Amino acid sequence: MKEGARIVIAAIPISLRAGEPFVLTDGQGGLPHALLAGGEEKIRETLESLLVTRRRVPVACADQLPVRVYEGAGGSRVVELPYLVTARTGDSDGEWTPCYEFLPWEDQRSSHGITLRTMLGERLLAGLTPALTTDMVQVRRKLSVLFALEGRPWRPDLVAERCRALIEAEFLPEEGSSGAAHLADTRCYKWLAQALGYLRKPLPSLNMPVELMPERFTIPQFQASVEGVLGEALDKQAFRRNVSHCGLLEETGGVSDEIFGRPARLFRFRLDIAVARNAQSLSLALPLADAVSRSETIETLLFPSRAKKGSSLPPDET
Repeated sequence: MKEGARIVIAAIPISLRAGEPFVLTDGQGGLPHALLAGGEEKIRETLESLLVTRRRVPVACADQLPVRVYEGAGGSRVVELPYLVTARTGDSDGEWTPCYEFLPWEDQRSSHGITLRTMLGERLLAGLTPALTTDMVQVRRKLSVLFALEGRPWRPDLVAERCRALIEAEFLPEEGSSGAAHLADTRCYKWLAQALGYLRKPLPSLNMPVELMPERFTIPQFQASVEGVLGEALDKQAFRRNVSHCGLLEETGGVSDEIFGRPARLFRFRLDIAVARNAQSLSLALPLADAVSRSETIETLLFPSRAKKGSSLPPDET
């Protein structure tokens, strides 16, 4: 880390509930973040201190997202280190909100999401300078790709680029949300979009983070989870063929009684896949809520360093 820089560690906690991606906020649209006190060896400790759970979490993993460096107030250098935190968290403290309440245009499984995505894309196109310069042609082409306009296919993995375009056009955090819930600031939108994009990119090969799924699950449950993260519906037969060829899952030998009709076989991730996942990510040990004073609020639970030091974090610099 560069000496003298202010290092902001941000956690974007995402879990799946009934196949839908949820993100943990402080109840006011903020995401857990704090100033790093110390060197790189304190990153794991800082991330763990940002998150509190009511019951033991078997495994929580953190993946570093793209770093951002900018000049803060007073000319200070600020380095943002956002981390996607994935876990089967259950009923943890905090406010878990569906990701698509903040980014509704990213859910292409509903007519509302499709309509909103099209409307936002067309508004961005309408704001371009009429002159057909080379630059404008390139920008128009880019927006058509991002928002699936002019016959372009939908690209779920470009969520961060879409969010950036909406922020640059000053459609976020308020305008263009069409009644959706709002995140606190543009920085939180960028973090959430980065995290969702990170999850979406490997999904065409069905490479879902192991810790997001139950220990045992059916193929319909797995498909619902993949569709939930991607924000688009997938062909059932094609999905089953892909599962049989992906080499990521194995049968457990049991069947589920949660599905009406014919019992569904249960699967799990292969052991070597789980081991590889654990080796590639940063494993976290999340503190339990019963070890924290009941008098503390969600603010102090999510931002313990701020509560102790009374420090304020640098504002978002765009």
